Amino acid sequence: MIAPSCKKYKPAPEAFHWNPSEVRVAPGAGQGTSSHKITDLWLYVNGQFQGAYPATATLPIISKGQPATINIVPGIMNNGISSTRIPWLLYQSIELDTLVAGGTTLTKPLTFQYNSAVTFTWTEDFERGPGFSVTRSSLSDTTFRLADASESFEGSCIELGLKSPHLVAQIETAGDGFALPEANGEVYLELNYKCNGVFSVGLIGDDNLLRPVLNINPQDKWNKIYIQLAQAVNSPAISSRYKVFFRLQRGESQENLRVFLDNIKLVYL
Repeated sequence: MIAPSCKKYKPAPEAFHWNPSEVRVAPGAGQGTSSHKITDLWLYVNGQFQGAYPATATLPIISKGQPATINIVPGIMNNGISSTRIPWLLYQSIELDTLVAGGTTLTKPLTFQYNSAVTFTWTEDFERGPGFSVTRSSLSDTTFRLADASESFEGSCIELGLKSPHLVAQIETAGDGFALPEANGEVYLELNYKCNGVFSVGLIGDDNLLRPVLNINPQDKWNKIYIQLAQAVNSPAISSRYKVFFRLQRGESQENLRVFLDNIKLVYL
């Protein structure tokens, strides 16, 4: 008697993998620093959302051995809060049409660029001295200065400092302010910073009143943050133009407070 065949056939792997060896941003002319804080990658395969993965993770592309259209959208922590992770639409997503055998791992960096529809309302990297686009506020009892090179992030940066008897250090954008769009959720302030005390960021409208947006906690190493300004722009009373302010205030028991700022961008989509 002839025994039946026992040959086993393995199903073809359904997925290949993309290992982003590096995630970076390549800004265009006039778009400032390449510094970023992309924390997540939102993955779509053939138009279907497949998941959000840490930016350091290897992405599983479930293609079942068929041609696939891959879209990778960068993600950030909105206002620097880890529980509010969102796709960052101001960077252009990466799209790729490909056919890769299942079980394969591609190792390829991801380079994002700004969306072509983004408006750069204001940029300041403190490299164009001696005049900058920020000025001491009339509410401040001290001023700001260029920081020492040993404290800088990229090239030059500025420092706000408070020692007794000074209580408030505040700077704001010079001039008449900026027109910002209403009913637009994608209005943001990007910046690099480090600080040893809490400082606040916000807007000043036509009425010259402060509209605080976010209190930023101490950070002893340079950090990147994306601050959403939309709520402040859309809250009454609506203004025709806005200034940006940065404010450091000293408590009675605090001494030698310092905030360093660099690579500021006021952008909207």
